[in-house]
Amino acid sequence: MSHEHVMKWIQDGESGEELENTEEVSMERRGFLGSVGLLGAASLGSGQPLFGSQSDNAAQSAPPFDPFEPTVGDVHRKYRTGQLTVRDVVEGYLDRIESYEEELDAIIRINPSALERADELDEALESGELAGPLHGIPLILKDNNDTADIPTTAGSVSLDHSTPPDDATIVSKMRDAGAVILAKANLSEFAFSYDSISSFGGTVKNPYDTERHAGGSSGGTGATIAANLGMMGTGTDTGGSVRVPSAACSLVGLRPTTGLISRDGIVPLSLTEDTAGPMARTVADAARFTDVMAGYDPADPETSTSVGRTPHAEGKRYTDYLRYDGLESRRIGVYRDYVGPSDDEEDSAIIEDAEAVADVFDHALEEIEAAGATVVDPVEAPSWDFVYSANVASGDEFNRDIDSYLEGLEGDAPEDLEEIAESGEFSPAICSLREREEVDEDAVDENLSYLQTLSRRDDLQEFVHSTFVDNDLDAVVYPALTQTPPHIDSDEPWGSNAQLSPALEFPSMTVPAGFTAETEMPVGIEFMTREYEEAKLFEIAYAYEQNSQARQMPDGYGSVESDVEWSQAEIEQWNESQHKNESVAELGGCEQ
Repeated sequence: MSHEHVMKWIQDGESGEELENTEEVSMERRGFLGSVGLLGAASLGSGQPLFGSQSDNAAQSAPPFDPFEPTVGDVHRKYRTGQLTVRDVVEGYLDRIESYEEELDAIIRINPSALERADELDEALESGELAGPLHGIPLILKDNNDTADIPTTAGSVSLDHSTPPDDATIVSKMRDAGAVILAKANLSEFAFSYDSISSFGGTVKNPYDTERHAGGSSGGTGATIAANLGMMGTGTDTGGSVRVPSAACSLVGLRPTTGLISRDGIVPLSLTEDTAGPMARTVADAARFTDVMAGYDPADPETSTSVGRTPHAEGKRYTDYLRYDGLESRRIGVYRDYVGPSDDEEDSAIIEDAEAVADVFDHALEEIEAAGATVVDPVEAPSWDFVYSANVASGDEFNRDIDSYLEGLEGDAPEDLEEIAESGEFSPAICSLREREEVDEDAVDENLSYLQTLSRRDDLQEFVHSTFVDNDLDAVVYPALTQTPPHIDSDEPWGSNAQLSPALEFPSMTVPAGFTAETEMPVGIEFMTREYEEAKLFEIAYAYEQNSQARQMPDGYGSVESDVEWSQAEIEQWNESQHKNESVAELGGCEQ
């Protein structure tokens, strides 16, 4: 059997339940995989062992779980065959967090109950069945996702003792699916920016270059998943906060159609454009995660628009659309105006950097075409003036939406945004919070500029819909970022193209496209389809991913040796040691 056939079978096996429930597997394949092991076969293509064992001798001394890019399917196969326990996996990730967190500043708090949860799931597996599609999968939650058993801080010291009364809807769904909530990730405080800086967690570093930003606002999730400190994680996306860190950290990140995933129990920024989304190392894992999170929630009326418009209405899942040939006969339009440096850019270094990103993007287009798609380059893109005119400024809604969220909290949580602003317990990076507090939340619906913005959203949708129809497109594509991630404390631009899909309420997905030639930084390619076409989006993105194989894990995050004997007490001690407290009250960073 040829190596090419082996790799094709393995790639096809990532579709659906990644062979876990597939009965029609040929004897030839069973014989091959039985002799070398599915994980060993997969490592042929990557040059790396998935669980860190370089040789038989190394495997004998390696810990039970030393993860290098494992997928959910990989881990589930080892659970089913008794090669791993959930405790093995959780402890393996705890060892990596303990070893690498100091250089990344990506984790705010580990869940003290993670090991207890692991033991419960191991006991449940004794029956021979997984508890759900995320059985024993350690997840990283952006710390604006409510958890009833762990404080939810939004990265702010002002919410240090804020433990919500219940889980966010999506967190409840994760637990029901068998997941382990491993840790809460650092973020841009209150999700304000692409630079993930918070008073509680400090500045998140990019694992591909720790002198650069990891992206935001879901930067902690991005850095953690990229460096294999967790399996998958959540982000939230108002103006790019899932896709920007995914592009910056060579990850897959989905911003779903607004309404596909409930926002209940998520600290809001601007509810008109807020949504949660998965961040993962593979499209298959992102699809599986989306299947768990998606669906109607009475607590978020926006999700009623999704009813009858997802694969679940027909008894299918997003994982059913993962096809190696998913780009064949597709028509993909290119927003060429969103590629390369801006016309008025004069800085030669920024121009050179944008051109390096464009080179990676253009190579990705060649791969898309080679996979069977027709690339329509260019198609007319809406101008950025048009896009910005249809983007709701978060400052218009933040005061209203955060006050509504704070009203539902108990205990020592602040009563409203005014109390937070007066406390000074927030990062100097978000001094604009004081200006947002001054917005009259009761007058928002009478603000003419705000109302005009809302009306422009329909105009933008009509424009983009027409482009799809006139060119018979299945999707459009552009670089998620036109620049590589900026250096920390620099004024380098992000070059984000992420503001388009929130204003449209369309789904878009960032997929690793490769690395720039000189700086060797990740580049993400972003596909966008029309509303509630996530199934098509997964099909296209998966086919591109499998044909390009562009993701590489960052250097310097190899196997770890740890003598920590993890327990709830040890986790709580670690949590206490992490508090950064880089707040205005401590640093005096805001002008009065």
